[in-house]
Amino acid sequence: MSVDPGSAPFDDARWLARAGRLLAGLGFELVTADSINGDGRGHLLVALRAEPTLRHFDAESIDYWITDGARGRASRLDRETRLPVASAFAWGRIALTDRLGVKNEFLSFGGELRAGAVADGTTLVDFSSDAPILRWSGHSQTADPLAAGVGAFFARIRIPIDFVPGAEALVSRAAPRVLYCAFIQYSRERLAGARTLSEANRRLADWTARESGRMETSASDDWMAAAELRRQLGESDPNGHR
Repeated sequence: MSVDPGSAPFDDARWLARAGRLLAGLGFELVTADSINGDGRGHLLVALRAEPTLRHFDAESIDYWITDGARGRASRLDRETRLPVASAFAWGRIALTDRLGVKNEFLSFGGELRAGAVADGTTLVDFSSDAPILRWSGHSQTADPLAAGVGAFFARIRIPIDFVPGAEALVSRAAPRVLYCAFIQYSRERLAGARTLSEANRRLADWTARESGRMETSASDDWMAAAELRRQLGESDPNGHR
């Protein structure tokens, strides 16, 4: 979807009214950073309404992760949550659930969360990040082509979190773009280590080469921080071996 920057809900205190216009008739909308000329961030917008509209997807709760101290903790936002909300959210899954238990799920590298109420009692929620938010699975959407790779990367970094003292604190301190760069590096190493490159993952190879060049140039500090994070987690060595 192309969004005019004049109506983007991201730049000032009017975000609730603007988000409300984008979500008119919708339960959620994923606005990618490259579809707007606003703040350059990706946004997952969600409406929690008192009554289901039965027109799109009527989310009743949102499950996501936060960092509590140096540890990750599951959190939930629903219509009983005290508003307004302005906080960070952590990497991992964001799950929207409706009254029937049906879910739409996303993967994120973390970012900023805000939520507030509008005049009709609807709670509007904005998950925003300077790293991609990806469609993962669900009733009302198709998965992003990168979602499986991001899911594998998150599973990979959970191994040191579970077994290496201090690993969770290292990951929890990493900014979203640092984790995103770490995912790109992980993808590049996996492709470099493969004996063959089938047409099925040609798209991933092209994307990885393109994003590697872009992030090394435009976000060199994040790129280097990602390499150091992966080294400390035992994900790679200075020569790029796994």
